[in-house]
Amino acid sequence: MKKISQNIVLDISRDGMNGYITLYDDEKLDIISKKEDSVNGDFEKNINQIIEDIKGVFKIGLKEDELKSVLLNKYYNDKVCIAEGILPIEGKDGFIKYHFNLKKNLTPKISIDGTVDYRELDIINNVNKGDILAEVISPKEGKDGYRVTGEIIPYKKGKNPILRYGKNVRLLDNGIYLVAEKDGLVECKDGKVIVSEVYEVSNVDSKVGNIYFGGAVIVKGNALNGFQIKADGDVEVKGVVEGAYIENTGDVIVRQGIQGYNRLTIKTNGGITTKFVENSIIKVSRSVTAEAIMHSQITAKENIVVIGKKGLIVGGICRAGNEIKAKTIGSSMATMTILEVGVDPSIKGKYEQLKNSIGIIEVNLDKISKSLNLLDKLKKANKLDDKKMEMYIKLLKTKDKLIEELKCLKEEYEITKEKVENLSKGRIKVEDVIYPGVRINIGNSTYFVRDEMKRCTFYREEGEIRVGPY
Repeated sequence: MKKISQNIVLDISRDGMNGYITLYDDEKLDIISKKEDSVNGDFEKNINQIIEDIKGVFKIGLKEDELKSVLLNKYYNDKVCIAEGILPIEGKDGFIKYHFNLKKNLTPKISIDGTVDYRELDIINNVNKGDILAEVISPKEGKDGYRVTGEIIPYKKGKNPILRYGKNVRLLDNGIYLVAEKDGLVECKDGKVIVSEVYEVSNVDSKVGNIYFGGAVIVKGNALNGFQIKADGDVEVKGVVEGAYIENTGDVIVRQGIQGYNRLTIKTNGGITTKFVENSIIKVSRSVTAEAIMHSQITAKENIVVIGKKGLIVGGICRAGNEIKAKTIGSSMATMTILEVGVDPSIKGKYEQLKNSIGIIEVNLDKISKSLNLLDKLKKANKLDDKKMEMYIKLLKTKDKLIEELKCLKEEYEITKEKVENLSKGRIKVEDVIYPGVRINIGNSTYFVRDEMKRCTFYREEGEIRVGPY
């Protein structure tokens, strides 16, 4: 608060961004008295002097017209904003510009007649030695702001991006460009840009044996029964997977199809694209795309999409976190087929584990509180010996530790609970027909298909599975 005269007071907001004037109504202390008018002989001059005095306080953003209006019209006892500061313009964070596709599209090209062209996947980011893989875009400068008093408000500087990289990649001396040191497959893994060298073989059979490779694998022919491919990258089999086992961190493409002989056939952290899947057990962290899935157990954390002329799912169990989509589901022979969406065992397991842990801590806290209440009574009565006092202090520390642990668990529980609830929002979409004998599970709800249905969508609402249009 600052007095310009005995009846003019200036105020500044706490953040310094607004300046106010208040005129107090006092006949003895008027802004410009008649006596002052007669002495000075210049009404306007007195007003201008007051404005100059105020400018000495409000150096930024003074609204002179509004101030003159307040003074001339004598707006008494009202706090009026006459100055506004300038907010800073924050700097923009820098970022990394990648010169390759971070997300790979595993959906093959579908022609007008419904046939699927697996030659047009184009999911492998091949690079040559010396190719630019990424560049650092520097942060943009901002602009300082000002409080009404003229004090500078420094702008927040943009953050410099961190460019992380690994094997077969080099940062140029200018610190801007990242280049490949070898030919291979570029990808962003665990936040690091790496180039993996691709390993190619004709077939996975007795001539080659099992493959364990720290990069991408391309099989020009088939992967045969009893052999394994374990790769730290993508795996492409241009023929069939017939009883072989594939485990990898990238995506899997099998251009002809998969016959698993009812064994665990593929376990991948990526997605799978293939022509057909038969009698196979497959676990996928992303999505599965095929033309037909028959008598198999498929678990995909994202989607199961069956495309093309057949677009068939029949027999077995298909589980997806988000959506299952097919043209035909089941068969006219009422083949038992189970579809589940809104299923992610890892999330559900974590949810139950957190729930149990919270329950145990709450029970222990209740026991500790009862013990502390008893010891408090003894303490007030000066009946705490050294041993009980030691126990009292120990219980207090344990209580504080458990309260903090409970707080963290409850925060994690709420996040996981929301994920579990979102799981129940999965859908099953039928483009053509779904036959009797199909069982549908969405979240915790079950629906048995008893009649042939066409072009429909199954979804969960208010705890029940409902059927809507496709």
